Amino acid sequence: MVPAFVGGLPGGMEFAVIFLMLVSFAIAAFVVVAVGRMAFGGGSDDQRVAELEARVAELEAELAEERQDDEQ
Repeated sequence: MVPAFVGGLPGGMEFAVIFLMLVSFAIAAFVVVAVGRMAFGGGSDDQRVAELEARVAELEAELAEERQDDEQ
């Protein structure tokens, strides 16, 4: 009969544990990177800021028109 653990070579369960550890480390790294990108931005904020500034300018122009209409 062959023993389950021969001469320091890993068997099936050891490979499963190693695989699960690698997967858990990969998931942890992905979560850290995702949280870091959310916290510190993704680098595409310039375009978003420009869109928001254009929208604010548009709303201010609409408000100015409404105020002129109310005065008349």
